[in-house]
Amino acid sequence: MQQHKEELTLFLKQNLIDIMIISETHFTTKTYFYIPGYKLCHINHPDGSAHGGTAILVKDTIVFYELLKYDEQAIQATSIKVQGMLHEITVAAVYCPPRHNIKKDQFKAFFHTLGPRFIAGGD
Repeated sequence: MQQHKEELTLFLKQNLIDIMIISETHFTTKTYFYIPGYKLCHINHPDGSAHGGTAILVKDTIVFYELLKYDEQAIQATSIKVQGMLHEITVAAVYCPPRHNIKKDQFKAFFHTLGPRFIAGGD
């Protein structure tokens, strides 16, 4: 993601993006990533190496709070809660490494952490 920072910045500004979900960030604890006008929430791969991981970029003008990180080997997710017109909604960036054979119950357990209203997307 770091190598596409300028392209991403331009895309966010030109398309007036408020919230962007990103999977496979490849961040580590040594990664620094900042785009002016946005806040970054992210989770790294559980083993700390530069693969997997997810992120959400949120425009500074949006009120939100970050939920607990979901960092299982089979499902990694960054989630935020945003106040909508009538209700709060959870937005989640999800990464499921292809080498895992994820079962229905694992997805159900993850979706349960998101609450009754959510948008989850990713890879």
